[in-house]
Amino acid sequence: MALLPLLLALISAVLHVAWNIFARSQRDAIFFLRLNLISSVLGLVPALILEYQGSAILPLVWPYLILAGIGQALYYIGLTNGYLSGTFTVVYPLSRAIPVLIIALLDVTRNQSPSPMGWTGLILIVIGCLLAPLTSMRNFSINMYWNKTTVWIGVAALGTITYTAADSAAARLIHTGLESATRYHIISLFFGLIAYWLTLYICNTSVQLRATGKDWWSAVAATLAMFVSYTLVLWAYQLSPQSSYVVGVRQVSIVLGAVAAIVIFREPAARIRLLAATIITAGAICLSLA
Repeated sequence: MALLPLLLALISAVLHVAWNIFARSQRDAIFFLRLNLISSVLGLVPALILEYQGSAILPLVWPYLILAGIGQALYYIGLTNGYLSGTFTVVYPLSRAIPVLIIALLDVTRNQSPSPMGWTGLILIVIGCLLAPLTSMRNFSINMYWNKTTVWIGVAALGTITYTAADSAAARLIHTGLESATRYHIISLFFGLIAYWLTLYICNTSVQLRATGKDWWSAVAATLAMFVSYTLVLWAYQLSPQSSYVVGVRQVSIVLGAVAAIVIFREPAARIRLLAATIITAGAICLSLA
């Protein structure tokens, strides 16, 4: 993997943790709506002007934009409810690791089995996922694995798989460079805004955008971190022939997120959950290299 996409993926990982910390602090279904609304208000008009004046990307990627919007809506719903019912040191690592694991298992079902390093990565991810919900090695219960938090983690993972597949495919079709990646990301967030708004409406969730100045400033900071984070990923997808390498490097955010949650939120079972996050990260990196 070349140095530039590696650096882009690492910076993206740090920013990804940052905006998830904001999301965990808010624990509000409208939080992600504010994020996409801010991105759309600030960026959509310039993006559409560039779309008209430069090389148009919408005719090439509009099916992927729809798919990415649906994936974003699922991801937001899963994360919001996961953070409401569970701890950050469980929800964040598992919602990041499970998509990597599922994609690898799908490869196995298509007779595209991983190499020995790939199998090592799969085993490490499974071990890490089994350790993450525990509060101690002696305190084992099936309820720690099968509960409403697990369901919401699954929804977030499904959303991640959906928008990642759409975005990585779209990145191959548009002109390589930060400008095209940024434009695509702004437009995809607008599609995500529409899809998430419709999801909240269908679920009879009251959409109330009024908030305190502090809430809006938190949303602005989280929007900036989320926007820059994923724009850098789209750019890295364009620069690296293997998108799995980019996905693997980004899993460093799992350990960073566990450390941040332990320090900021004083979450319990710090040692075992930091161990689980480290094992998951090692497994994801092995899998991406395999």
